[in-house]
Formats: sequence, structure tokens, C-alpha cells
Amino acid sequence: MAKTSRPKPAAGRVAAAVASCLVLAALVLPVPVRTEIIVKLEVTAERASVHLEPRINSPVLETLSRGSVIKLSSATKFRTNWFYVQLISSRSGRMLSGYVLDAAVRKLNSTLKVVDLTPAATALSDPKEFDLTAGRMPAVTWGMSGDGVLRAEGRPVGREQSGDYEFLRYRRDVFGKRCLILYVLANRRLVSVRVSLLENYADKDRYIADYNIIREYLNRKIGEPRYDNVVWKDRAYAERGEALGAAVTSGSLSLSSEWVTGDTGLRLSLTGEPTGILFAAEINDIKAKNPASF
Repeated sequence: MAKTSRPKPAAGRVAAAVASCLVLAALVLPVPVRTEIIVKLEVTAERASVHLEPRINSPVLETLSRGSVIKLSSATKFRTNWFYVQLISSRSGRMLSGYVLDAAVRKLNSTLKVVDLTPAATALSDPKEFDLTAGRMPAVTWGMSGDGVLRAEGRPVGREQSGDYEFLRYRRDVFGKRCLILYVLANRRLVSVRVSLLENYADKDRYIADYNIIREYLNRKIGEPRYDNVVWKDRAYAERGEALGAAVTSGSLSLSSEWVTGDTGLRLSLTGEPTGILFAAEINDIKAKNPASF
């Protein structure tokens, strides 16, 4: 259910509470070696139908609930107001392609897909807790240049280019955890910061616990999220009362929350991916894109 966050004073710098937001994101992959940009859509209507063709009386392939996230397959709109999308069917598990009305969805910020070419990280049976009092994050300004990021952070461990996007990667200990920090520049200006925890938990329920810990931490720092979504693709897990970590791992359950403070938006999500559990945060400059995308 959507919640309205309390008004916050505008701020031009990613500092203070926003810097605290960077605590999050646990991506269960080792250090990535290749990147690409994928644009995703989130369902904002209570229900959204994915049609075989871009017309309302076309056969319905899948009906999605609010909070579901799907991949945008074409930047072109069809018949003025239809997006062409891809998704995994909750019924068959197969990849589907179809059309959804633009009024039922919104664009999320471009998502960085990390392609891993190294062996999976060893699963930790007893990972340490987040230390929310520790860690260092540089104070950076939205719109700053790549040189500005380099002055704040130093030499990156990786630097990639994809079209108009540039990615600067750093490995740091943040809040007592081993993390990958990614700065995303569009047209040579900073528009997004993302953090990944380079750890693999043996007990998948631990991801649920850490998601809740960080969500409450952000509530205290920023205020209540404007959106809280709990999306079940397979309610059999809920009905059987099985562990939520297993439901996330299988892709049957996804969680997401979203905050806005000043000119900064933050999206926190926990989802199952073919490569493992994706526990991620995107911190973005709202002014750097279409306002409807955040």
C-alpha cells in the first residue's frame, strides 16, 4: 500500500541522510566484469494486463499486480500508448513478450545489470551484522563530473562505458561490510550511486532480516517510504508457511520500498534472480530524468 512520506527540505548534495542511504544493496555475485543498461517498468495500477498485441481487446497473456517489475523491450511506444515488454510468467515460468498500457506502469531508473564471469562466492554460514554507526561515504553532488568523483574517491578498480553512460567501480568497507560502490554518470554527469554487498548468505532468510533492518534504518533517517510493495508471484509459499528466504530465492516473492528526500530518490528491493538473490538499492538524482521515472 502506498504511503506518503513526510516533507523533507530540499538539498543539493548527497550527504547526511542520503549518504546514510548508501548502506544498502546486497548483490549475491562476485566482482562484476561486464555491464549493460536495462530499463525496467513497475506496475503502478492495482492490476495491469499484458496483451498479445497493442490493443485492449487482444488476448491477455498475464495479469500483473501493483509493484511487479518487468523489462522494457523497446524504447518505441506502439499505437501511441503501449509499451512492448518481457516478463517471466508466474504460471508457466516461461519468458513472455507482450504489450502493456503506459498508464498502468512507470519507468524505473535504468538498472545496471551485472554479468558475472567468475565462480560464485562462497556462502557464509554466519555473516556479520551491518554496523550502522561505521563506514565512510564521500560527499558528492548530483551533476558533478567524473573528475569530481575521482577526486572524492580516488582511482577506481574498474571503469566502463556503455553508450552515454559511464560506470566507476570502487571496493570499500561500508558499515562494516565488504561492498562494491558504483557511480553512474550520464552524459559525463553523476546521476546515480549504487552499492553492492559482495557476500553470499547460506541462510537465505538472513536477506529478509537484513532487508527489514535497513528499511527501518531508512525510515528513521528519511521518514516513511512513499511506496511499500510485497508482491507474491506464487502464493503457495505463503499458504504453506514456508521460509520467506526460499520464496525470494525461487522468484515467488519480491519486496521493494521507495523514498524521496529533496532532489534524491532511493529505491530498495529484494528479488530472486537466476544468478541468486538480488538485494539492491539505487540512489538517484530526480532532476536528471523524466519525473515520471521516479
